[in-house]
Amino acid sequence: MVTIGEVAVEKKSPLKDLYSPLTREELSEGKLALIIIDMQYNITAQGHGVLKHAKELGVREGYEYYHDRIQNDIIPNVQELLKKFRESEKIIVFTKIRSTSFNGKKEDIDSEGSDSKEGVILKEVEPTENDVVITKDDPDIFQGTELDSHLRESGVDTLVITGVLTNECVEASVLQAVENDYRVILVEDSTAAFSEEIHEKALDLIQKNSTIITSTDDILRLV
Repeated sequence: MVTIGEVAVEKKSPLKDLYSPLTREELSEGKLALIIIDMQYNITAQGHGVLKHAKELGVREGYEYYHDRIQNDIIPNVQELLKKFRESEKIIVFTKIRSTSFNGKKEDIDSEGSDSKEGVILKEVEPTENDVVITKDDPDIFQGTELDSHLRESGVDTLVITGVLTNECVEASVLQAVENDYRVILVEDSTAAFSEEIHEKALDLIQKNSTIITSTDDILRLV
């Protein structure tokens, strides 16, 4: 509790403190795969896609939270997870969405041309030749892709999910993964939405659907 003058104000706990710490038993029960959803220039980078359109429309201020979270939290945390999973020789899957919509207009990322970076995964977290890259047309990473069969052939039964957007592709993918009988662990501080409120509402729905919510630090500590 923080006291300002004579008024006591309850200090808000970090979001990760609201969830129980992940245990080694929970993490070691199955074969893991790290899933990184849609970390593309079009969706996450300044001067591209969503953030570029926001600036052009004069609504950039409303996206500052999202941009700052991507730069200060999501990219560094995903980098740490990638390093850990590669050291442990675990399966890593990147997904890319082929088209996005902004302001009600759907855009084909690939139509920007071969020199465009819009549909490319951010250089800071780019895949290696050993990683799996799935291109999709739906928010759900399983819909219309070979991901499910690839994971099952590899013996994977537990998915550690990161990426964007928490309330869109991440949420849709988590719910379908649970439906497909995967054990799902969502890394809260490695996901993002356009606002903290939207992010928290999505987490609430996700947690109610048999999903473990944890932090990057917990995953790094236990993998």
